[in-house]
Amino acid sequence: MLEILAEAYLNAIDEACLKVEEGRYEAHELEKIVNREEIINRALALILPGESI
Repeated sequence: MLEILAEAYLNAIDEACLKVEEGRYEAHELEKIVNREEIINRALALILPGESI
């Protein structure tokens, strides 16, 4: 599950860099702004409610 979410995270960062302020940021710049671990943990919590992460 973590591998799938990690891949989805990378895809989301790539997509976001195209959409945020019309491509103002590169993927590596956005990754500095957001917390990858927190995003993946939140996704897991939504997918697997009640299980500790």
